[in-house]
Amino acid sequence: MRLTLFVSGIAEIAFMKNILFLLLLSFSAFAQTAESYRLKAAAHFENGRYKEAIAALTLAIKLNPKGVKAWRNRAITYEKTEKFDLAVKDYLEVLKYDRSGETLGAIGFDYLVLEKYEEARKYLQQAITLLPTNINFRYNLALSHQYEQNYALAIEAYDEALKVDPYHTTSLISKTRCLLRLKQFDKASVIVDSFFLKKNFDVEMLLFRGDIKLHNGAVEAALNDFTRAIAINPEDVILLIRAADCLAELSQFDEEAAVRKRIVTVMEKQGETKEYRAINYGLLGYALYNAFQWEEALENLSASISLDPSATFYFYRTAVKAKLKDYAGACEDLKKAQELNPSEAENYEGYFADTAEFEEFYESCMGGV
Repeated sequence: MRLTLFVSGIAEIAFMKNILFLLLLSFSAFAQTAESYRLKAAAHFENGRYKEAIAALTLAIKLNPKGVKAWRNRAITYEKTEKFDLAVKDYLEVLKYDRSGETLGAIGFDYLVLEKYEEARKYLQQAITLLPTNINFRYNLALSHQYEQNYALAIEAYDEALKVDPYHTTSLISKTRCLLRLKQFDKASVIVDSFFLKKNFDVEMLLFRGDIKLHNGAVEAALNDFTRAIAINPEDVILLIRAADCLAELSQFDEEAAVRKRIVTVMEKQGETKEYRAINYGLLGYALYNAFQWEEALENLSASISLDPSATFYFYRTAVKAKLKDYAGACEDLKKAQELNPSEAENYEGYFADTAEFEEFYESCMGGV
């Protein structure tokens, strides 16, 4: 009886060992299969086939839910496809097994892109605690303040970043932008002058230097900086607008009109909003008016009004039509301008009443009231 029980016990142990062996073998097979999918995903990723990479990594995760590499790689692939919300979810899974500075910093970056700035700071600050010399984490932390227009806090954070790397160009540029937002032109000027003194070059810094010069009344010097920057970035609308504004200030209206034509061409190409296009068509029309190019002025002011009716541009078109002796049309536009902006109605009328060159038009228009 005892012998039978002993043999039975041995058989049971052997059976359990076989079951355990099969389970381990099965898990190993699953792990190997998961790894093969992960490697396939890597090949897809390298060739820019992100959809296929995500599909392969999803299978790898199903087979081995604790496979940190698959979770991390899928998060990175989601970032490549700009699905940052899904990337965050995957990084949070990674965080269960790997609470590293890199993972925390990646989550912080994705929250920054998603405009969840408080969440971004939460993870970036943790990342900085683990990796205090990581300049990117510090830069992104500063950006989170800047994007919320907390420029003073952003400047403090950029200063911390610059302690790690005093020559970090993007931090210098962004800090300068914040100083200009706060109208701290003298402090911004110190950074810009030092930047160029070191023989560095950056188009945005040229823009900032031009803005500082413009603030200080050095219009021609500012125009030189904007023109130099435009030579490098010929379709940068901000630079073109700055140059056009300088030319207007210098009463170089033909040159201004030429630049504003470039602006509307670029805007049409880039698909800007109709409101923004309306403003710039209107400004082009006004530049052409000042350059005595009445027909073109009329064409562009009409384009502006058709996109977004504005009292200002109806008022300018009044003057153009009056110059073209279309008094009936001019009178109609003046009334429309007054209707759209009643608070300026008297000023609009007063301009034509007090300007000798519009005397004939004014008498014609007011006589018909």
